[in-house]
Amino acid sequence: MAQDWLSECPNQKDSRCETLTIIRVLFGSFSFVLSLFMIFVIWLFKKYMFFSQRLILYLSIAALCDSVPYMMGSIENSYGCKFQGFMMTYFDWTCVGWVSVISLNMYRLVKEEISYESSESLFHLACWFLPGIIAGVPFIWDAYGHSGPWCWIKGDNKLQQTLRFLVWYGPVLVIVILLTCLMIYLRVHTKRQNRSYAGYNPEEESAKSRKWREVRILFMYPIVFIAISVFPLITRIQMALNEQSSFPLVLMTSITAPLLGAVNTLLYSCSADMRQQMRPSFIWEELKHRKRQTLAETYNFAEENSGTAAAGAVRASDIVPYDQ
Repeated sequence: MAQDWLSECPNQKDSRCETLTIIRVLFGSFSFVLSLFMIFVIWLFKKYMFFSQRLILYLSIAALCDSVPYMMGSIENSYGCKFQGFMMTYFDWTCVGWVSVISLNMYRLVKEEISYESSESLFHLACWFLPGIIAGVPFIWDAYGHSGPWCWIKGDNKLQQTLRFLVWYGPVLVIVILLTCLMIYLRVHTKRQNRSYAGYNPEEESAKSRKWREVRILFMYPIVFIAISVFPLITRIQMALNEQSSFPLVLMTSITAPLLGAVNTLLYSCSADMRQQMRPSFIWEELKHRKRQTLAETYNFAEENSGTAAAGAVRASDIVPYDQ
């Protein structure tokens, strides 16, 4: 049986391996910068006041962290390699978690016209804690190590290949299928609701408008995740059926896998309002406004404290000593 060229990457200087490493570092860095910018915009314009925007913020933070192991490139140190593999598994799962939460929230908005805002703390527990348990499983069998030109779960034997499927590819395949079905259902359901709507009630129309605005904001994020997951899943199927990995498929996987944060940011900037707010002049004016606001709050706080201290001083001067 011929040795797969991808599994030999850590031990030989192959131009294909070097190309894959450079691609992952470049696109990981691109995603990191855009995710950071998106987080900054949500903070600057205080969009985190709304639950749907906070969900996007949490996904952006997860995508920002997820781009870090891609930026690390190829690592030769054993402990560094294991750490990179753990980070990749952990933050990949945090992204899956927040995409799933966004999808569930959309479903409830469409079906019951209320959000899951009251369960926000539980979502944090699920999306940040459970991935740690999943990512820790390969440590039991010391399965993290070199997996081609990067570090992840090794594929040297049947156990490690099974771990790859159980820890990532199997669950993600099921989630992608479920998300696809859910997106189709929501699309069909919303069209039917719009056609069946009759009459005009101002209050109902306003509530309906707010609901569809939230659904439109969130709808594309699960679709982006599904699209980005296609090439990694196809590549894994091809590698399971063939002795030699396909370089074009592995290349497309290296391009798309780190791109969740970058594509989310580009998607976020598609609306006319966001395009205006993301202009440098608009951002600069908002920064100056936030600075003036901070200075005013600091000044008011100092005034209140100085007033309290002065009042305290007057009261102290009015105290008559006991011996008088």
